[in-house]
Amino acid sequence: MQQPPPVRAESVHPGHLVFDFNGTLLDDNAARLQALNDSLEALGLAPIEMPEYRRTFCVPVPRFYGRLMGRRPTEGEWQLADGVFQRNYLEYARSGARLMKGAEEVLAAWADAGHTQSLLSLHTHEALLVEVERLGIAGYFTLVDGRRGPTGGTKAEAMRRHVAALELRPERVAAIGDTRDDALAAWGAGVSAVLFSGGAQSADDLALVGPPVADSLHGAAEYAGRALGLPPLIPSQRSRSGESSGPPPHGALERGTMPRSSTPW
Repeated sequence: MQQPPPVRAESVHPGHLVFDFNGTLLDDNAARLQALNDSLEALGLAPIEMPEYRRTFCVPVPRFYGRLMGRRPTEGEWQLADGVFQRNYLEYARSGARLMKGAEEVLAAWADAGHTQSLLSLHTHEALLVEVERLGIAGYFTLVDGRRGPTGGTKAEAMRRHVAALELRPERVAAIGDTRDDALAAWGAGVSAVLFSGGAQSADDLALVGPPVADSLHGAAEYAGRALGLPPLIPSQRSRSGESSGPPPHGALERGTMPRSSTPW
């Protein structure tokens, strides 16, 4: 029996997605690995390849270095490694990092369906504002939050603050990210979680935490919609036509000073 066409979301409650940036909307694995290997060289360690990176990566990042070193790094080692990473990542990302495949199509489809979305990242806050403007996606978000404190932490507290600032019922909110920490942070804030396997951690590693794992951003958005009780997404007319009229305006983002660093850690 032929299925009826999907129903536009205007007839149901709107949903909200909280997107992660690095490794989720931004395809920057290569830039992160290159900067990581620079930091390992500074520590006197051998470089690693992408499969080991994705198999080993975890948050908080000092624990990740501990896995690579076979012991917990000293404070001095962590400061050295993080400093090298921060200095080099920006250069690599500017020349090689692009939007993840399907990212803008998903953002457009979610907005066209009458829903809202925001961005929460461990990327430096001021640099995050610059990056979303550069990539042409700033207007899709009602709120953009980056890291305002030191590197090396988790997303838990930032997610709680972000969800509270949205002033939405938690059952109307789902978070999409590429690490296990993204799921733990979402659950800690009382919202649903979906993980994307195209970023920093492998699908097998992500599956150990328990939320749905998708190999595409469209699949992740569909999982999130189901968790929120929403009908299937209809591809954006802008995406189908191959022409982009730009994202719908949500007002100006909060502005800050130009960044000294854009590290995602």
